[in-house]
Amino acid sequence: MDIFQQWLLLRIQERFGVGSTPMDNEIPFSSIVSLIKPVFEEENALLDEAELQRNLDTLVALGFLTATGGVYFLTFRAMVYSQTSSTVSQLVKEEFMQYVSRNWWKLAGVVFLLVALTSTLISVVAVSVLSK
Repeated sequence: MDIFQQWLLLRIQERFGVGSTPMDNEIPFSSIVSLIKPVFEEENALLDEAELQRNLDTLVALGFLTATGGVYFLTFRAMVYSQTSSTVSQLVKEEFMQYVSRNWWKLAGVVFLLVALTSTLISVVAVSVLSK
């Protein structure tokens, strides 16, 4: 699943995954177009409905949606994915911040070495050019 499909699935789940039986909510293609079209318009981009259909078909093939007569339904897998994706991304962000806080000095050392290497290379090239 690519990033656009993940984003699309999360948007569909946010909008249609509500109520006592969210997996029974009918999601027509026109509603999905209406849901995401403002985002494309905001970015001055055209919404390619054929491409959108291809992405929805991929979500169906992956088991996140089911399709019956042009109407989509969320699956249990989609509901679980949408609930865990924000939790997992938050955990990854926290883990990354802990790693950075534990190893900031390594990053500072790498930056220092890159600056020193770059300035050395520039000096060598400048001396070489000036000596000709």
